[in-house]
Amino acid sequence: MGLSPVRLEGPRVIVRSSAEGDARRFLDYFDRNRAHLEPWEPDHAAEFYTLPYWETRMRDHAEERARGTLERMCIFEKPEDDTIAGMISLVEIIARAPVWRARVGYSLDASKEGRGLMSEALGLVIKYAFEDLNLKRLQAGYLPHNARSARVLEQAGFVREGYHKDYFFVGGAWHDHIETSLINPAWKVPLI
Repeated sequence: MGLSPVRLEGPRVIVRSSAEGDARRFLDYFDRNRAHLEPWEPDHAAEFYTLPYWETRMRDHAEERARGTLERMCIFEKPEDDTIAGMISLVEIIARAPVWRARVGYSLDASKEGRGLMSEALGLVIKYAFEDLNLKRLQAGYLPHNARSARVLEQAGFVREGYHKDYFFVGGAWHDHIETSLINPAWKVPLI
C-alpha cells in the first residue's frame, strides 16, 4: 500500500513527512527538548541523542511509510523550514478491512507551546487521515496530568473512551492513560 510523502500547509504551520535528510533536525529537536519531553516519553538510551541513531531511524521511517504502517511528520512554524517545531505521527496505520484506523502521537518544542500550533497541525493531519487515507477512526491517548494534550484533543473533537491503569511506563514509573478517539463521519467503503 505504501504512503506517498506528505506535505500539509496551514496558515501558520507546515507539516511534512520525515526524510532521510532530517536526521540532524530530529537530533536537534530531541536534544534541546530533553527535559521538556522527559515526563511524557519513555526513557531513551544515550545513543538516542546521536546522529548515527537518527540516520538509521530516518531509513526506518521511510521503510515503514513504504509498508503503509507509519507516517512520521515534522511540524515547522512558518516561515521556518529548517528547525523542527514539533512532531506528529500516524502510527499503527491499518487501512484495510475490517478496521481502517491509526493512532496519533505528537510533541511540541517547549518554546512553541500555548500558541495553537499543535491544534493547527493536528487539524491538518486529521483532514489528511480522513480524506486522503480514508481512515474511519483515529485514536490518541494522554497521561491524566497532561492538561495541554487533553485540551488539544478535545478541541479537535476527540472523545474520551477509556481509562487504563498502569498503562504507560515513563520516568521510571507506571502511569495511567486516558484513551480518546475521533470518528470520520464521511467515511466511504473502499472499492475493492
